[in-house]
Amino acid sequence: MLLKTLVCGCVTKRGQQLSQRLAPRCRLHLLQSWRQNLCAPYRGPTLAAAAMVEASNAQPSAAGDATIVEDLPAVFWDEMPTNNDNVDLAAINALIDEQTPVERAESHKNQGNEALKTGLKHRKKFYFREAVTAYTKGLDVQCGDSIVETVLLSNRAQVHLQLGNDRNALEDSLRALQLDTNNVKACYRAARAAYNLKQYSKALTLAEQGIAMDAGASELKRIQQDAQQHLQAEEQRAVERAAREKAKRGPAQQLASTLISLRNWQIGKPQLSIGGRKPFVAEDSLVHWPVMFVYPETMQTDAVEDFVEADSLQQHLDVMFSPDAPPLDWDDEHQYTRDKLELYYLSHAARPLPLEQLTEVLYGGWPQDLQDAAPQRYGPKASKWCRVSEKLLLGEVLAKPDYVIPGIPVFFVVSKGSDYRKRFLSDEIPLF
Repeated sequence: MLLKTLVCGCVTKRGQQLSQRLAPRCRLHLLQSWRQNLCAPYRGPTLAAAAMVEASNAQPSAAGDATIVEDLPAVFWDEMPTNNDNVDLAAINALIDEQTPVERAESHKNQGNEALKTGLKHRKKFYFREAVTAYTKGLDVQCGDSIVETVLLSNRAQVHLQLGNDRNALEDSLRALQLDTNNVKACYRAARAAYNLKQYSKALTLAEQGIAMDAGASELKRIQQDAQQHLQAEEQRAVERAAREKAKRGPAQQLASTLISLRNWQIGKPQLSIGGRKPFVAEDSLVHWPVMFVYPETMQTDAVEDFVEADSLQQHLDVMFSPDAPPLDWDDEHQYTRDKLELYYLSHAARPLPLEQLTEVLYGGWPQDLQDAAPQRYGPKASKWCRVSEKLLLGEVLAKPDYVIPGIPVFFVVSKGSDYRKRFLSDEIPLF
């Protein structure tokens, strides 16, 4: 009779007075019982509910079918009515308002637990989502009780695992562990979520943390074992990848060692390129270079794709400017003839690369810690134009102590006796 008076619809002044005199624990029990009815799977109307619906159908209201549910007693509701004037709803809200924050959080927790149990029994995602909603409402209360909030977070993490929301499950579990470092359930759920996310290192740490709390936790031991196997497999794959990369870089490393150690050449960051060509060592152990000739007066270029270190500059210039060679399209005044050519290089044009960085460059990569240094105007390594004798071999020029190869050998060609040559060698034209 008391339950009907407070919850089932016989709302009178006497019922309201009884409600006000109820102890908080009793009111909480009644409210939880009502919520448990709502969370339980729908099994069809009871005889009393069916009779009320039949009576309602016999005398339809002006509001239509939507009012039938609101006319039922509260224990038969599948959801909260939208009519704010409903007396049962007002009585229930009055009970909720009289609860302490901890009681409200506990109520939401119990509601979520019932939804979770129903979801596990019937394997329906709908109930899992309802459980998440209930636990979230409990956390939104911010009751200040760390024990209650820990359970809400840990239980919500469990539901997230059921729904496949592993990232949310991990976040909730870690938050629960912050509130209670000895919560084995939260530790297990965090480890499971991390494992599902393929964060095996974190999963292993969490599993070991849980095993330290409960040495007999078989599920945690299984996660520990599986995570260790994955980490060992990842480590083995990393070793194999490193071996493959080392094998791929073997030729580049051998070439870099030849250029730096055996030839004593200095090579800087690549600044110019000829179709991506790189130096190579032929079967006769001679190094072949792509070489660029730059005409700074017009910024035109000529390229020699295969210049052997044992060849002299004169040999290639004789071929490039032979009588049979076509004239330069841009040299209308014929200043760049074979007998008027002068060659220069820019000293200290770059910072020499160490063996590892040069290996990466020759392999086709770009060193992450590569520090570029622009040519200096002053100091012992100040850059300047240096005249090159055509009779020198390429290897001899590259071995000069002040010549740093800017990726590939580059020589600047000017016309002997021209006005531009005078300006080129003076301060009128900037070096860089």
